[in-house]
Amino acid sequence: MAGLIILGLVLVHFAGRGETKVSQQEALAIARPTIDFTPSGHQIRYLRRGIPSHGFWAVTYYVRDAVGRYKRTTIVVVDASSGEVTEVRRTA
Repeated sequence: MAGLIILGLVLVHFAGRGETKVSQQEALAIARPTIDFTPSGHQIRYLRRGIPSHGFWAVTYYVRDAVGRYKRTTIVVVDASSGEVTEVRRTA
């Protein structure tokens, strides 16, 4: 039983090493058309999801008010292998 658990962990670790074909700049360009406002800035971060894990870029475009609080944000999740937009979350 312990051997199967170890084998499973090893397979998950190595099977999840997918190649990141989409760069940070490409992810920004892919995500930009999905927003319907002119952003004042953006943040981008790389994250892994799932078992086995798979890479994604989470691109956040935002507008801040005069005090610096986020007034409007949109998070666009881009598959780091295919460049496909897999999720879009908007706030007012």
